[in-house]
Amino acid sequence: LALGAAACAHPGMVVVVSGDSATAERLEEELLFFLGNDTAKPVLRLPDWETLPYDRFSPHQDLVSDRLLALSRLADAEPAILIIPIATLMQRVAPVVFVSAAALSLLPGQHLSISRLRTTLDRAGYRATDTVFEHGEFAVRGSIVDLFPMGLDTPVRIELFDEEIATLRRFDPETQRSLESVDALRLLPGREFPFHDEAITAFR
Repeated sequence: LALGAAACAHPGMVVVVSGDSATAERLEEELLFFLGNDTAKPVLRLPDWETLPYDRFSPHQDLVSDRLLALSRLADAEPAILIIPIATLMQRVAPVVFVSAAALSLLPGQHLSISRLRTTLDRAGYRATDTVFEHGEFAVRGSIVDLFPMGLDTPVRIELFDEEIATLRRFDPETQRSLESVDALRLLPGREFPFHDEAITAFR
C-alpha cells in the first residue's frame, strides 16, 4: 500500500526492483489490488526468462509475450510502475527502435496482402503452423489468417474479403471457435531479437 501511494505521488516512471521472480509476481498482484485498474499509472512486470546460460531450450512463449508487452509499453515512454527482478535488471534488452519498428497495426477495412503479411510475420519471428495454439504462431487457411500475437491473452482471426480486412475476431485456441470482434490489432515482434536472414548471418 505504501509503495502504491509513493508511486502515484511521483510524476514519472517508478521502478520497483525485487529480489526474485516470485516476489515480483506477488508485488504485482498486491499493487493491482490496492491501486485497481483505474490508476493513471499501469503496473508492468518484466519477467525473467527463467533459463540459465547455455540451456538447450528457449524461454516459454508466454514469458516472451509478457516481456514484449512490457517493453512495448515502456517504449511509449508513458508513466508506469515497472516491477522487475534484480536478475532480469542485469540483462540487456532489445533497443527501443527494434520493439517500435517491428510493431504493425491492423484495422478492419485496411488493405492487406496475405503473401506480404506472411513475409512480415516470418521476419518478425512468428512461426507458421497448421493450427494456432500458443504465442508467436500463425496459420494461413485461404482467406483466413489465425494469429496469436505477443502481448495478447487470446489469438485473433483475421478474415479477408479479397485483399481487405473484413473482420478481426478473437478465438478460443482449444475449440477454434470465433469470439468477439476487436476494433484494432497491434502486432508486436514475435521475438526479442531480429530473426531474419541478415540478423542470423551477423550473429554467426
